[in-house]
Amino acid sequence: MAFLAVAPLLMMTLLATQPDAPDGAAVPVFIAGPVNLVGLGLVLRSMFAADREVSARFLKIGAIVVLVGDLLLYGIRALAT
Repeated sequence: MAFLAVAPLLMMTLLATQPDAPDGAAVPVFIAGPVNLVGLGLVLRSMFAADREVSARFLKIGAIVVLVGDLLLYGIRALAT
């Protein structure tokens, strides 16, 4: 799950920093990037939780936040280009 939070964000950042990128290419990174980082934090917190129920809850919430962040990332990219 941590890979799904970091890989699309890195990919979009690399696409936005290319010299021939369109003007609105960095907008998805600035909007959906913090959402993905929050999801990554929740997933990492689930890995280090002592209680199994707490770990499962953090993982579920983190997975949903990462999914929403990725959808925002790709959706805004599709609208901007």
